[in-house]
Amino acid sequence: MNFELTLMSRVAVIGTFLVLFPRIMARFRMPPVVGYILAGMLLGPGALGVMEEGGATRLFAEMGKLLFMFFVGYEIDVEQFNKSRKASASFGFLTFVAPFSGGVLLGRVFGYSWNASALIGSIIASHTLLAYPMLARMGLAQHRAAVVTVGGTIFTDVAAMIILAITVSIHQTGFSWKFLGIETVELGIFVPLMLFGFSKLARIALAKFGRAQEARLMIFLVLIAASAELSHWIHLEGIVGAFLAGLALKRAVRGKFGMEQLEVISNTLFVPVFFVSTGLLVNFQVLGRTLTEHWSLVLGLIAALVVGKRIAAWATARWNGMTPADASFIWSLSLPQMAATLASAVVGFQALNASGDRLLDSAFVNATLVLVVVTCIAGPLLTALYARKLSPPPEPASE
Repeated sequence: MNFELTLMSRVAVIGTFLVLFPRIMARFRMPPVVGYILAGMLLGPGALGVMEEGGATRLFAEMGKLLFMFFVGYEIDVEQFNKSRKASASFGFLTFVAPFSGGVLLGRVFGYSWNASALIGSIIASHTLLAYPMLARMGLAQHRAAVVTVGGTIFTDVAAMIILAITVSIHQTGFSWKFLGIETVELGIFVPLMLFGFSKLARIALAKFGRAQEARLMIFLVLIAASAELSHWIHLEGIVGAFLAGLALKRAVRGKFGMEQLEVISNTLFVPVFFVSTGLLVNFQVLGRTLTEHWSLVLGLIAALVVGKRIAAWATARWNGMTPADASFIWSLSLPQMAATLASAVVGFQALNASGDRLLDSAFVNATLVLVVVTCIAGPLLTALYARKLSPPPEPASE
């Protein structure tokens, strides 16, 4: 069903959906992000046809994805993170290895090669902190369980992007120790360059050109876009660079200097469009065929993810003196699959070897889309539920 609407009529309809649907979800005690995803499903080509994936939508969604991860990095309290760095490191390792192992096993069971299975494992090992904005509103962004989960995200997303680059390279040209060595060296240079070089660059740019609010806003947007492009140069997803840019600008910007305007435009326009764009990906016919013809693959992916993330959260809480409520909260916060998951699945599908064979087939991409929809709805709902059960733990000793 498609309506013939003028451009401004489309803007009015989309804006109305973005205002109403989060508030409707709030009436049912559901996170606003669920409303945005449902709005995307209704506005997309599979339903009303008011909104499309390409053009301005793609640009806004990409910027929203980067800004989303930027603010996740920016909101990290470095001092609090240092107090929980051991727990963050252990969670990062476990929340990657456990789902990765399940994904590799699943891939082999369904007849994928070892290389493709490794990519499948990395796809479900990463996660997107979809419910993080909700934690900031609830005053839980600095809770130890949240800090541990955010810290673990650094490890999972970087590791997932590295495996993506390696598996695609192996599929296209064969295994190369040279490529692996170069990627390792590039990563070793990139992280400190972002954390320290970007901080200095931001301070210089703000001091020289950032007196006006408009100029500061544009400087931030340029730096975030540049960080994503630098990530692409070393075969990493842009969200890794945006996340590190958030950490870097936290060092460069004191207090909320210039951040209010960026937060307003992000939360009003870019980030909602990012969430809506996930709903746009849903083709109800394709979704129906995937659920009927490849239901076992869909269930296997969901099971490998849910069990793997649960094991990681439980072990992390147990080894670091945290409560069962903390474990459930960490698990729910690390469930949603979106940015890195979709990017890796699509890249794997597009990767062709010399014989024209794809690294991942369309069945897996469709199953991944179902996984994204399910976890993006269930994850924030579970996080909201478990967040209400958290009690402030004693301050952890410095590690």
